[in-house]
Amino acid sequence: MAQGDHIYCSIYNNDKPPYHHGIDCGNETVIHYQKKYKDRNDGIILWVSMIEFAKNRKVYIEKYDTFDPPIVVFMRAKRRLGEETYNIFYNNCEHFARYCKIGKPISLQVENAKEIVGHNGIAVADGLSKNLINVIQSAESSKKYIHKSIENILNLGRDQDDDDNDNRFLNLL
Repeated sequence: MAQGDHIYCSIYNNDKPPYHHGIDCGNETVIHYQKKYKDRNDGIILWVSMIEFAKNRKVYIEKYDTFDPPIVVFMRAKRRLGEETYNIFYNNCEHFARYCKIGKPISLQVENAKEIVGHNGIAVADGLSKNLINVIQSAESSKKYIHKSIENILNLGRDQDDDDNDNRFLNLL
């Protein structure tokens, strides 16, 4: 492996799809989209060690007939560090790696899914995933608001001896 290589590994460590993609930056480091939260459809482009990227999975090099020079690939990847516009259907780790390598954001995994479920199926799935994220974020926000409101109610006309009971009640939420 060398700087500028498009690399990938099996997400489930079974050498089968789906695959996770990144760009080899040399010195045993990789730039890739990394999930910020395990249960969410989000991510951030980070520069990490090869060990962190691979997580004990076998790493492969994606082969191309034509591709841009390694320094161009590396600079494209580096320019996008910190980006947080991950979308599993339109801007995922494979889109990122192929964009860096050939200048075109393509995901063969998504293209294969489109062949199976069609463009409308992808659009529906994208909409559902965005709605689910909004529901989760709203629930988290509501929980914080309710917690604060109960805390304010408990603070009305109370003295310091009530702290233990209040804390036990708040911990139940």
